[in-house]
Amino acid sequence: MFSLCIPTMDRFDGFLINYLPKYLENEFIDEIIITDENGNDFEKIKQTFGNNDKLKVYKNETKLGPFLNKLGACNRAKNEWIVLMDSDNFADKQYFSLTKDYIMNNVQDQKNIILAPCKANPNFNYSHLSGFIYKKGEFANNLKKEKITKQHFNFSSEVLMNTGNYVINKYLIQNLNLQNETENIKKSSACDVIYLNTLLFEQLDLNMHVVTGLEYTHVVHSGSIYTQTCNHFRDFNQTVHSRYNKLV
Repeated sequence: MFSLCIPTMDRFDGFLINYLPKYLENEFIDEIIITDENGNDFEKIKQTFGNNDKLKVYKNETKLGPFLNKLGACNRAKNEWIVLMDSDNFADKQYFSLTKDYIMNNVQDQKNIILAPCKANPNFNYSHLSGFIYKKGEFANNLKKEKITKQHFNFSSEVLMNTGNYVINKYLIQNLNLQNETENIKKSSACDVIYLNTLLFEQLDLNMHVVTGLEYTHVVHSGSIYTQTCNHFRDFNQTVHSRYNKLV
């Protein structure tokens, strides 16, 4: 049912070498698509796992950056529903099982959908947002409810919007227009997720569901792209957050 899409660069050792065997055994995953920025992970995956029909690994001709590398992986997916997961993070079988049930019971024929987790363990807890649906016209109402519950939690919906590692319908990927975003994309490495979400809200009336019980493991480490680049494009990061806040 699901295409698991993993953009990567130098994340095989310590991460993918441990995650891929579990993903390969997960019956909810029809295909695993990995797009590698520099070819290092590509070679190691091929050497370790050989020619597994479920595993589709690609080496980018040039470095695309986080934003375009993610879209590149998703564009190769054959399924309607894509689990977009960073290469240093991990979603277990329960993540996929719960998502499948949620889609069957709540989504029906809608295509402008992202299903977001309520927890990115162990550090990010968005449980107070469980059941919320973010879409243009509903932000103000959600923010009022969020203020009531936020006293018990550390993280707002604006942080959630830049966390990612969610389930996205391929319709959104296929219909996103980047014609006027070329220069912005070059600066988006530290805020690529909220930037993508903002574009989807602006262009395609995205509905983002925060799914109760949907959790994954989010590894925070010094080698993360966010940590390495968040200070380089502060002005653009602020611009993206300002653009997002206009959705309210």
